Amino acid sequence: MTAHAGPEDIGKANLLDRIHARSAALDRYLNTTGRRRSRLSTLSIVGGTTAAALTAAPALGGSSLTRWLDDTFSLSAPAWQLLCALAAICSVAATVATQLHRSNNYDEKILEAQAVRANLEIIDISVSSGVISPAEGTSQFLQTIEKSAFIDAR
Repeated sequence: MTAHAGPEDIGKANLLDRIHARSAALDRYLNTTGRRRSRLSTLSIVGGTTAAALTAAPALGGSSLTRWLDDTFSLSAPAWQLLCALAAICSVAATVATQLHRSNNYDEKILEAQAVRANLEIIDISVSSGVISPAEGTSQFLQTIEKSAFIDAR
């Protein structure tokens, strides 16, 4: 600020600082939540696909495949039992990942956070360019903060 900065200029700078801080928090939230959502989706897809492949192998390959697996790996238990056990583990992992994804509403929260982030950018540009006053910007900022309370509740 210059030596001639008045109270409105200081208020404007303070508001812009708060907008930037909130935007940075939203960016961190979007980054973290996006990665978590992606990992759960990947685990769900890979786990489900692997479970299907493990159960299909003995069904398609028949007893000749299971005998070959028994002989090749010197298995103490029948190969089909091990394949089914691994398939069950993969299926449970996929189911848990899918349920975690759904119960946390990641898609909805990411969309909400992106909308709040865009609104903050609009407020920032509007206040910075003088289209709206710092007082109006503060009012809009407070409304936007209310919409993003779920981020602080984590």
